[in-house]
Amino acid sequence: MNRYARQTVLPEMGQEGQERLKSASVLCIGAGGLGSPALLYLAAAGIGCIGLVDDDAVDISNLQRQVLFKEADQGKPKVEAAKAALAELNSECQIEAYFERFSAENAEALLKNYDVIIDGTDNFSSKFLINDACVKFGKPLVYGSILGFVAQVSVFWAGHGPCYRCLYPKPPSGHIPNCAEAGVIGAMAGIAGTVQALEAIKMALGLEWCKEKNLEPLLGTLWILDARSMQTKTLKLNKRHQCAVCSANPSDIVLEQAEESCAAKTDVKNISAEDAAKRMGKAVFIDVREAHELASGRIPKAMHIPLGTLLSNEDSVGDITSDTPVIVYCQHGIRSFSAASHLVALGFRDVAHITGGIVRWKDELA
Repeated sequence: MNRYARQTVLPEMGQEGQERLKSASVLCIGAGGLGSPALLYLAAAGIGCIGLVDDDAVDISNLQRQVLFKEADQGKPKVEAAKAALAELNSECQIEAYFERFSAENAEALLKNYDVIIDGTDNFSSKFLINDACVKFGKPLVYGSILGFVAQVSVFWAGHGPCYRCLYPKPPSGHIPNCAEAGVIGAMAGIAGTVQALEAIKMALGLEWCKEKNLEPLLGTLWILDARSMQTKTLKLNKRHQCAVCSANPSDIVLEQAEESCAAKTDVKNISAEDAAKRMGKAVFIDVREAHELASGRIPKAMHIPLGTLLSNEDSVGDITSDTPVIVYCQHGIRSFSAASHLVALGFRDVAHITGGIVRWKDELA
C-alpha cells in the first residue's frame, strides 16, 4: 500500500498534492522542542528535501520534549542525530544537516535553496534575525513559540501579509525566561511543533492550491492555545505600514548577529495585582482580552482593547499620550506582556502589566 495513502485520499491533497510535497523543500532552524515534532511530521508527510540548522548537542534534559532523540544520542550534535532518525523514518526524503548557528553571515546561503522556513528557536534574538532574513530574501516563515502552558503559531510572509516585527516591533530588553527557566510541559512543544508542520505543509502546497481546496494557512493570523483551560484563540494581524523591516526595500535590510539583535531597549514592568490596585485613578488600565472573556470579571473603568486590535491598529489607544502611565492586563498575564511590549515600542514610557492577570487580581483582591 502507498505509504501516503491516508493523506492522498483526502480531496484537499490527492496524488497531485503529494507530488507537490515531494518537490518541496523546508528548512527548520532549531532541532529542539518545536523542531523535533515538526521535522518528524514533515518527513512522514513526504516533504522532498528537509534541512535542519542547529549548533547544539543532545542532552538528557532535552528528552522530556525533544522526541526526535533517544538516550543513546546524548552528546551527539542534534543535527546528526536528527538526520539519522529522519532517514530511518522515511528514506525517500533528502535530509540536509547544518551543524552551525543561524547567523547574519550564513542566512542567505542557508535560506536560498528552501521554499518554506520554520522557526524552531526559543529566544527573541534568533526570532528577530530569522524574521528579518526571511523578509530580505522573500521566504515564508512558519513561526512558533511556547512558554509554560501557552503556545503560539503563525505564518509570516512579506508581500502577502505582516511580518514578525509587525507583531513585535522591537525585542524586549528585560529578561525573558526560556523553557529551561520558566518550565514547559513536553506535550506543549509537541502541539506547537505539529501545528507548525501542518502550516509548512500548507505553504508547501502553495497559496493557489490552498485557495482552491479551501485550506487557510495562518497567514496574517496568530493562533494561540492556553492549555490550562484548552482555550484557543485566533487573532487577525495587519501589516504595520511603518514596519522598519517589511516596509523597507529588501536590499536595504541589514541583518544583525543574533546576539546583537536585542540591542533595542524596552522597559516593560511587572506589577502585582495589589500594587496595580494602588495605582487606580493614576494610571490608565487596558484590558486586552477578547469580548467573550469579560464576563469572568473586569477591573473598574478599564479600557477594552483586544490584543489583536492593539497590535494591528496604532490608533486603537485613542488619545492616551505617551507619558501617561499605562497598566495592561489579560486573563493570565501572557497576552498582556505582548501588549505592553508593543506599547513601549510605540513610545509609551511608563507601561506595566499585571502578572497573573485578572485571575490573580480576583484571588488577591476579592
